[in-house]
Amino acid sequence: MNGSFAALAVNFIGFQLLWFVAVYGAARGWGAAALLVLLAMQAGVWALNRGWRRDAPLLAVGALACLLCEPLWMAPQLIRYVDWPAGWLAPAWIWALWLGFAVSFNYCLAWLRRRLMLAAVFGALGGVFSVTVGIRLGAADTPHGWWALALVYGVVWAAVVPGLAWLARRLEEERRDYA
Repeated sequence: MNGSFAALAVNFIGFQLLWFVAVYGAARGWGAAALLVLLAMQAGVWALNRGWRRDAPLLAVGALACLLCEPLWMAPQLIRYVDWPAGWLAPAWIWALWLGFAVSFNYCLAWLRRRLMLAAVFGALGGVFSVTVGIRLGAADTPHGWWALALVYGVVWAAVVPGLAWLARRLEEERRDYA
C-alpha cells in the first residue's frame, strides 16, 4: 500500500471513528475523547505522508468555521449540546469534528474539490443527516424543533462544504505552482 493511499485510508477510517466517538461519546459524557481520536488520526496521516504543512491551513479554516458557524445555531438555541452551558461556544467534541472534517478535503473528500455543486448538495443533505443522527443518539436537542435547525443547517452546510472543497483545491494548486 503506497503512502498516499494509506494516508487516505487512515483519514477515512479515522474520521468515521472520530464522528462516532464525538457524537456517541458526547451523549454519554465522554465526547472530549474525540480530541484524542483527531490527534491520533492526524498523527497517523502525518507519519505516512509528512503532510502537516499541507494540512495546517485546512485545520485552521476548520477552527475558524467552527467559531463562525456554531453560534448560528447555538446562540438562538436552535441546537443545545448535552451538558454544555455555553450559549455560543461549541464543546471540544464539536471542534474536533470541524477540524477533522475540514482536513478530510486533503484526503477522503478530495474527490469533491472539483465538484462544487455536488459538494453543496452533499453538504446540505449530509449536514442535516449528521445532526439528526447526533440528536437521535442524545448528543444534542432542538429546543425550537427539528425543522428550524434543519433549515439553517442545510443552508449553512450547503455553503461550507463547497467552500472547503474550493479552498483545498486552491491550496493544492498553489503548492504545485510553487513546487
